[in-house]
Amino acid sequence: MAEPDFQFNLEEALEQPPKVMLRNPFAQNVEGDYFASDERNQQLALLEHLSRYSNLLSVVIGPQGSGKTRFLQEFARLQDESAIVVRLQATMLMTAGQLLQSIYAAFAGKITLSDANVTSFSPLLAYASEVEGRGQKAIILIDNAQELNTDAVSMLMDLMSLATESQAVPHVALFSEHPLNRNLDNYQRSRYEQLSHQLELAPFSFEQTRAYLLHRVRAIGGGINLPFNERQIKKIHQSSGGLPGAINAVAASLLGVGNKDKEGATKGEKTRWLGGLTSGFPTVHLALMSTIMMGILLAVIFYEPTPEAPAPSTSVAPIAKAPRQASSETLARIEAMQRQIGQQGQLALPPIPTGAAQPSTPTPTEPVAVTAPVIQPAPVRTAPVVTTPAPTAPAVVATPTPVTPEPAPSAMARFNKTDAWLKENPNRYTLQLLGTYNIGTVEDFIREQGSIDAFSYFKARHNNREWFVVVYGTYRNRSEAIAAVEQLPADLRALNPWARSVRGIQDDIRKAQ
Repeated sequence: MAEPDFQFNLEEALEQPPKVMLRNPFAQNVEGDYFASDERNQQLALLEHLSRYSNLLSVVIGPQGSGKTRFLQEFARLQDESAIVVRLQATMLMTAGQLLQSIYAAFAGKITLSDANVTSFSPLLAYASEVEGRGQKAIILIDNAQELNTDAVSMLMDLMSLATESQAVPHVALFSEHPLNRNLDNYQRSRYEQLSHQLELAPFSFEQTRAYLLHRVRAIGGGINLPFNERQIKKIHQSSGGLPGAINAVAASLLGVGNKDKEGATKGEKTRWLGGLTSGFPTVHLALMSTIMMGILLAVIFYEPTPEAPAPSTSVAPIAKAPRQASSETLARIEAMQRQIGQQGQLALPPIPTGAAQPSTPTPTEPVAVTAPVIQPAPVRTAPVVTTPAPTAPAVVATPTPVTPEPAPSAMARFNKTDAWLKENPNRYTLQLLGTYNIGTVEDFIREQGSIDAFSYFKARHNNREWFVVVYGTYRNRSEAIAAVEQLPADLRALNPWARSVRGIQDDIRKAQ
């Protein structure tokens, strides 16, 4: 699975010149690259990991407008030929029988059905084992899952509970507005907690909201700047609560292009989203009028009359404004130079007020006046350097640089049991904790646990990339491994470890070699 990232640099994008916006960037039919915060990128990677290794129900939770459907679409798009993905939409109070029929309809042409087994799991289980034997995984994505009734949710848990080492089951991911256990009885609620893993889509922060707005605007044409000022962006974030769907509605309203009869939005939701904002057209008109009036005011202030003009009042105005104009330009120039010098790793300029206090002094002399006293002490420093052994200082500084990282890999190397797992009894089991493309994440995780020898990792391949998997302990059978989960610390149990056979690990390692 490809690793999603932010699609642009926000600071660079905001500095580009504006272009004309011809379409509504916040309409539902606007297509573009998926926008994800760092948290949602991690959740995409986690869902990918669960879909590959876990026999638990994956439940993605988020209120209306939180972007669950777009999250589902992006997850499906990132899958390669190793995954067979089907998508279906739950309907109001969908029963267990209706859900099973919808699943078989989604796999139409792939699963052979007869009248005798259309209401059983047998064809689905046989297909899951068949595709897993080919190195693939069957994945079922169910949107609008909050509409399922309790029998349908119980049926999915029954399906997951049938997973064994010899019997594969498809991975099921549910996308719901709320946890699905709230209508279950105590027994089924306990099963739900054991057989499911929940991911919650958090609202965007203020900075993420700004980046999301710019992303939507750029989706209809490159180089378009945000049509909102800082105050409006704050209002959009506050009124929408950081939910992408609500952000679109509020932003469209500010532009005067929102659909008053927005499909799927109730009257209460629209009132909450818009939050007392004025309609877009008056706001745009007010902005245009403000721009025109500001232009006229600046023209009057900075207008320089001819020498024959006798009016002293008009001559005083430019004189009073001239130092401010020169001072602001000087400040801007100094700030730009400070940023440039800071990026080059050189000495920074003095504080801005020092340079701004002498507007009559030419700008190029300011850095010369600053660097002179800085370079002045240089001979004083070189004298003691000559008296002390010169090679000793670089040796002391240079030695820790290569030495510091070296112990880490060597210390962590003992946890790489890739070759050792190939020699282990294939009938034994272990507990799998996490998988990642980043070896640094693996080493940090093991180090945080105290570098206990029961932890180890092995190298496999996933989507043609190296894939590192952390496991814990070895057990005689699957039941013993599952029982050991209860003995783990709470932070490890929160990772929802699951029992894996050594045979399955050996297969993954050999495929990567």
